[in-house]
Amino acid sequence: MATLTTRALLLGVVSLFEPANGYQLRRELLSWGVEEWANIKPGSVYSMLSTFVKQGFIRRHDLPEGDGDRTVAVYTMAEAGSAELHRLLREAVVTVAPMQPSSFRVALSLSPLLARSEMLEALREREGNARRASAALLERIAFVARGFAPPHVAHSLELELRLVETERSWAAEYLATIEAGGLVFAGEADPAWTPPDDDAGWQMVRESQRYRAQIDAAR
Repeated sequence: MATLTTRALLLGVVSLFEPANGYQLRRELLSWGVEEWANIKPGSVYSMLSTFVKQGFIRRHDLPEGDGDRTVAVYTMAEAGSAELHRLLREAVVTVAPMQPSSFRVALSLSPLLARSEMLEALREREGNARRASAALLERIAFVARGFAPPHVAHSLELELRLVETERSWAAEYLATIEAGGLVFAGEADPAWTPPDDDAGWQMVRESQRYRAQIDAAR
């Protein structure tokens, strides 16, 4: 799950902010606190970007930056990367792992990259998986109660069961919100919210537009 989390996060941030340089992507991820909850080390971002370039998931463009011969590496998504990101996000949504929630949290954060129908389908599959996970945990708790494992194991299993059941209740409300047309997904306009004028992200938007113009001019 840790690998899924890190790969989805980095591909997702490239998809959201392309074209962007490595420093911008690293800064954005750090603003999300990923080193605390997703176990992504700041210095690993650049090596992961290089790996994705080799795998054909993203493209690297070396663009002139400022005066002189200095260049900056700028990254954009490749078609294969978009397909891989969708696969990772769907896997994160349908997989029930209450003791390792980071991948699902990533999928929720990046859900605007999915179509509404995709998210609904994945959430309904997750609900079925959560129902089966609850049943399996109940069986394991009963197994422990019969003396087949140390008693303290039951408490750990009961924690996991309560996490699953709490999330099932939350997910039912979340699913109903999406079914009713709430939230915004890929291909849909969001008239309800835009960042404030002093948001730091606007600088990234302006730089992205400049990078896009340079890339288009080089073609």
